[in-house]
Amino acid sequence: MYIPPQLRKREWRRFYAGCVFGAIAGYVLFVFINDQLHEHLEEENIQLASKLNELEAKYESLLNEEKEADEEKNEILTIQEIVPSYTNAKALHIDKLTQHQLSSMVKDQLQSLSGEDIENISDQSDLIIATIENKQFVVEDFTYSLKVERLIISNQLQLQLSITIEN
Repeated sequence: MYIPPQLRKREWRRFYAGCVFGAIAGYVLFVFINDQLHEHLEEENIQLASKLNELEAKYESLLNEEKEADEEKNEILTIQEIVPSYTNAKALHIDKLTQHQLSSMVKDQLQSLSGEDIENISDQSDLIIATIENKQFVVEDFTYSLKVERLIISNQLQLQLSITIEN
């Protein structure tokens, strides 16, 4: 077997051995520095991710609070429901079913008012009263007329009505 002349001399063997050990030491040093840098970047990434999650949670809670505040503001300033009640239903011996049917008819008559601004409704209170008082309601062959005794305009449009039977 032939051995090249460079390998026969001791200086060349040391040179090649130094190159091999240098390459190994350089690779180990590269891996070590790369590992340290990667570890540092990974820690920074984890910290930034947790900070991002915190900020997103705060942002979502602020958005939810703003939506809730807007909804509350809209609820405060609009009519949510219509609540009729009767002052002389017991005196006239009108049963609950008839009262319920009259209430549903009044609610159907005033259904366009739900969701409207309280200010607009308060300006039109005379129209609301006239709408209810000028209408005759027919339940089970009886004709009822309603008179508005009290009208309270808030989130709930509360009507206190007096019933008269017309036959």
